[in-house]
Amino acid sequence: MRSIRCEGPLTSLHRLLPAITWGYAMVDIVDSFTLGNDFLMHGTMLGAVMGTVCELGVPHTITPMLIMEVSTIPLNLTGATFLPQIAILVAQLMFAVLFFIIRILLVPLLWARWVKTFYEEEAIEKDNVCFPHWFIYVVLVFGVLFHSLNFYWFRKVVRKIKRKLVGEEKMTDGKME
Repeated sequence: MRSIRCEGPLTSLHRLLPAITWGYAMVDIVDSFTLGNDFLMHGTMLGAVMGTVCELGVPHTITPMLIMEVSTIPLNLTGATFLPQIAILVAQLMFAVLFFIIRILLVPLLWARWVKTFYEEEAIEKDNVCFPHWFIYVVLVFGVLFHSLNFYWFRKVVRKIKRKLVGEEKMTDGKME
């Protein structure tokens, strides 16, 4: 919440990580040509968010949300051909659990807390010079869109788990589409 109080980034990483993530968004967009529309949707949304905060000079406002990328680590492991099947299964389970805890529970809570703090601080200090007056609308729109996207993907993850549990797919199939 430091950023709302005009305290700036805590570390240099708070400025750097969103720019790196912006580049990752471009990779997703390029990958979408071979991997499908989900990558295009993710890359476009991620690029819009990171591009906006980087160009406004407030990348540190989004850095706490980058905890979402932790769930990507086991997701990437599910496609590793060098791992034994049990490790692939464990990675799939870790991905589903981390996705739920981080993207469905924690990040919406962080976002709601940010919005609440923004409004509380604005009520105290009407001339908040840290952000343009319209920045809260950007936060609200991007938040709703990203949370919707995460719920959409979580629904796909749950369907995938159901297919595996009823035997429509092999448990050891590493693809998490």
